[in-house]
Amino acid sequence: MIATLIIGGMVLTGCKKKPEPTPEPEPEPTPTTVTVMYQVDNTYSNLVMSDCFKLNVTYSNANGEQVTENGVTLPWSKSIEVTLPFKAKMEGEYVYNEDELPDQVVSGKRYGIGAYSNGSLNIEMVGSISSGSKEAFLNLMTNNPDRLKFTTEKDF
Repeated sequence: MIATLIIGGMVLTGCKKKPEPTPEPEPEPTPTTVTVMYQVDNTYSNLVMSDCFKLNVTYSNANGEQVTENGVTLPWSKSIEVTLPFKAKMEGEYVYNEDELPDQVVSGKRYGIGAYSNGSLNIEMVGSISSGSKEAFLNLMTNNPDRLKFTTEKDF
């Protein structure tokens, strides 16, 4: 009997547990990319801004760094491929030479940031454009010097 207990104890203690399988590491997710579009228009509601207006614009590039372009012709747009998540930011100012203003000035601001999804651009443009005399425009600029400036940002 003692021999049976000793042999039984040896059998029980001699059995090894099967090692648990090492879990496979989760593969790194593939970064998601999207094409972001910055856009500044010069038309709205059948009005086209006077040719004397140019744009100074600063926007976030694909690395998140700020890039500035000065004196660009309207309309202006920039497409960049970015890795998500991404914060797009754009600041701008319409600039003009007072001597180049026509007698009837068409001015304002229209801008937006969007992205391409399923082959189409999804962008919400904001702002408006209006028409008035050169004198009225210059008076407006004197009383509202920041009227032709804008800033916007969007998280993707």
